Order: sequence, then C-alpha cells, then structure tokens
Amino acid sequence: MLRGFIALILCCLSFQGFAQTETIKVVSYNLMWYKTGSAPCNHSRTSSQRDADLQTIVDYLAPDVMVVQELGNAPVNPLVMLSDIFNVNGISHYDRAGSSNNSSSSLVNMLFYNSDKLELVSQDFIDLDINNSPLIRVIDFYRLYVKDPGLGSPGVDTVFFTIGVCHLKAGNSSGDAAERARATAAVMQYIDQNVGDDNVLFAGDFNVYSANQTAFQTLVNYSTNPAISFNDPENQMGSWNNNSSFANYHTQSTHSSSQGCFSGGGMDDRFDFILISDAISNNTDGLAFSDYRAVGQDGSSYNGNLNTSSNFNVNSTVASALYNFSDHLPVEIELEASVSGIGLNPVDWIQKAWTIENPFGQSLQMRFKGALAHRPLKVQILSINGQVMGTWSKQGNTELEIETAHLPQGLYLIQLQDGDQVLETRKAIKK
Repeated sequence: MLRGFIALILCCLSFQGFAQTETIKVVSYNLMWYKTGSAPCNHSRTSSQRDADLQTIVDYLAPDVMVVQELGNAPVNPLVMLSDIFNVNGISHYDRAGSSNNSSSSLVNMLFYNSDKLELVSQDFIDLDINNSPLIRVIDFYRLYVKDPGLGSPGVDTVFFTIGVCHLKAGNSSGDAAERARATAAVMQYIDQNVGDDNVLFAGDFNVYSANQTAFQTLVNYSTNPAISFNDPENQMGSWNNNSSFANYHTQSTHSSSQGCFSGGGMDDRFDFILISDAISNNTDGLAFSDYRAVGQDGSSYNGNLNTSSNFNVNSTVASALYNFSDHLPVEIELEASVSGIGLNPVDWIQKAWTIENPFGQSLQMRFKGALAHRPLKVQILSINGQVMGTWSKQGNTELEIETAHLPQGLYLIQLQDGDQVLETRKAIKK
C-alpha cells in the first residue's frame, strides 16, 4: 500500500516536467438568418427544428468560445440561446458578451464562452471605416483571459487574447469587394491603434472568393504595420471559388440547390475563417495553434450537397444537423494556452492531453496535445494478459498512426510511456 502511494507521488512529480496547457476551442459559425423576423426568405424548417439542429451542433462541438454571425438583432436572442442551446443537459458554464449594433442591420454578431475556463474582460466594436463613413455591419472585438487555477499565487500570470468578429458584405461584384476592403482596412487600423494583445484572432464570414482580393490581402499583408498581419492556420492561399483543389476547405454552401433561405451551388466557396496572429502561430505569448478544420467538411461534397450519410469528418447525426441548419459550415480552431499547473490534478491533465481511436481497425490513430505533442514518447500495445504486442516511438508531432492489421480482434491495453515512466494505460478494442 505504502509502496503504491509513493509510486503515485513520484509519477505526479514527474508530470511537472511538462509545460502544462489548457485547450481552448474556438468556433465561428454563420447561423443563416437565425431568430430574426426580417429575413428576406422563408426557412424550410420550423423554429423548434432549427433550435434542435443548433443544439445538436453545439453539443457536439463543445466550444470554449463560439462567435456567431447572422443572429437576429433583438437583445433577448443571446439570452434565449444560452438557456435553450448552450446551458442544457446539465451544462451551466456558458455565458455571453453584451449586444452591440449600429441600428443599420437586422443581423448581428455574438460571442458565447465557457466561463469555467475564460473570463470576458472587455468588448468594443467599430461601425465606421477609416474615413468615418458607416460600415454596413458592426465588427466586434472581445478580450478574454484564461482562468488559470493558479491565479493569485506568487509569480502566476495568465494568457490574454483578443478576437474580432465580422460578417463582411456578400456578393461578387466590384462594389461588394470594395465594401469588404473598406471593412478590413478599418479592422487593421483598429487593431494597430487599440489592441495591445499579441494573441489576436479574426473570425467570421468574410465572403471572399480569393486570397488575392483586397479585403483578404489587407488582413494577411498589412503594409502599414506588417507585424500585426494575420495568418491562415490552414495555409491554403489561392482562388477558392469553384476550385476542386480546395474541396477540403470549402465552407459554403451545404445545399446544391437554393431552398428557402439556403443559397445553392453546393460546397464550392471558402467564406468562413479564423485567422491568427504571429504570436499564436509561433507560440510566443502563451497561446499556441494546435488544430483547425471546417466542421463536417470531408472533401467529398464538392459542388454538391453536404455529405450526411457517410461523412468522414462528423457522424451522420451532426452532418444532418449541419445540412439542415445553415448554408455555411462552422470553422473550428484548437489552441493550447500555457497554464501554471497549480491547482490542477496532473493525472487529469495527462488524460486530456492524448486521445485514441476506440474501437480501432486496421490502424490505431492517436492524437496528442500541448506538451505531449512536442515530446518524444513511446507507445506499447499489450494483450489483456500483459504480453507486449508491439512498441512504437513518437517524436515531436501531434499524431501517430500504428498499423494494427496483424492483431486479432479483441481487447488490448494501450500504454503511453515517457522513457521508462508509464504515463497512462487505456483499454481499447480491435474490431
């Protein structure tokens, strides 16, 4: 008994060699005329059906930050969403930002956040371009910090970040492009003059057709102050519109034919983005990029309806909800925020830092986060009786794929090791 307790203490102490992190999942989603009485179209599903679809999507995503566009401008809408969409099924940790609007649009942005992990410090918005002419819609900025359990302890600070949210002018005319360019010029001037954080994200429905359009170039190549230029986490620059080369990155439209409020044309545009600053790309200020995806996009739906029956990115229930709810897909980015580790159970931290495919088939997929992603580790597969079936090494990467075709069906132990130290052992089934 005493020997086992000492071993547990030594194991926990060994975890302190890892720089500990907290995963922050950020989602941006165009809700397609959600909860507004002024839509220029009729929804093909009832309000209760749309609510159920969105609740399915939010439950699946479990975001720590969710910024949305095309929400009806009534101030009561975010409150209703909190009670009916976010804080349901025993969940109660979501909160929201305040409402903002320049009264010229029936559609607004909003931010919802996990108040167990994050604190909203302040918010602001811009509604004028650099020449003080009105923008067609407000662009919002929110500043948050990570609620490190060690805050208040000597020497413990935390990570701050700012996220801007926009819904730029739709349309493919030169005038539409000029409106978008006016807006992003105002965004970059605002960030240059008013945002003190190095960790900055800019998200929303950009409605851009190519990386060469002025609006997008202003964001990623800001000539006035190049240091604040944004980066595309996917690093997929090009002409996205109707280009099969970007089938894995398109976010609009989930429908091949127009129906009610749904735009047609199928999946052939990349309108929705979360861009990140250099500090996040390079992990120089405590917040690091980990992963990014267009949720539900598996590359199989180019110029057609979103694949709902055999989608490799999400399950069929979620894919159907995405298809039925909006003509846009959400985009999701995972970030790793450095935390002190004070007040955290190190065993719980290790458990959250790696995932395995279970059950697995011809191969076993493993993913690693935070410090585990950058540390050489060893993986062993053992029979349920403890016989070693194979040993594999992982270097400084986030994923490991192990060929398992030779293993018979049954129950196995997957053991993660750091040198000779066993970090954790899990059970998994070979199907």
